[in-house]
Amino acid sequence: MPRTRQAILGTLLLHPERGWYVRELARHLGLQPSTVQSELASLAEAGVLTRRKEGVQVYYQADPECPILPELQGLVVKTAGLVDILRELLEPLRERIRVALVFGSLARGTEVGTSDVDLLVIGEVSLRDLAPIASRAAHRLSRPVNPSCWPPEEFTARARAGDDFVRQVLDEPKLFVIGSALELGEVAQRTASRGSRRDQAGARRAAGEDRAQAVERPARKRRRAHGG
Repeated sequence: MPRTRQAILGTLLLHPERGWYVRELARHLGLQPSTVQSELASLAEAGVLTRRKEGVQVYYQADPECPILPELQGLVVKTAGLVDILRELLEPLRERIRVALVFGSLARGTEVGTSDVDLLVIGEVSLRDLAPIASRAAHRLSRPVNPSCWPPEEFTARARAGDDFVRQVLDEPKLFVIGSALELGEVAQRTASRGSRRDQAGARRAAGEDRAQAVERPARKRRRAHGG
């Protein structure tokens, strides 16, 4: 799908309750009005959008009667409307991020027009790093973006402890922006495996100390018996 059409669908289908006129939408997307006009006309002709005139303005809006609207909305959420934008904006921090994902109503497909974007980032980043990215994403998506970030060690510690929020993130649908379900699972299990290795190492050390003490005790007794 051409990027211009993706951007237009990303805006209109994620906000089906709102109508846009051509110049307003062009300014929002940073595109030429003529390009936007051509795409809007094609989408209206295809039955994806409705067209209505109010005064001198012509407004375009998602057509609630379009039979493939839910499928298109699902596709847009996973591509141009959300994931691609967040991935693009997070790219400068890519080397410091293990996993980034969207959870909550947007991932479940139960969102409404005013739903926030719940973004979770696992990596060596801070909310200060994410704040300007969330602001730019909110402008482009016309939705508030609520970022949260955890170091991998904290996420895995909470996973090991059975934290309710972590369990929800692991169990419910997610849209992966950076990383995959496999990498998320590896992060969640890492503390447990590391802890297991630490426990095993501690047990081996304790066993070695016990054996050393068992050898030393008879030697001390013999020395005492001989006046040593």
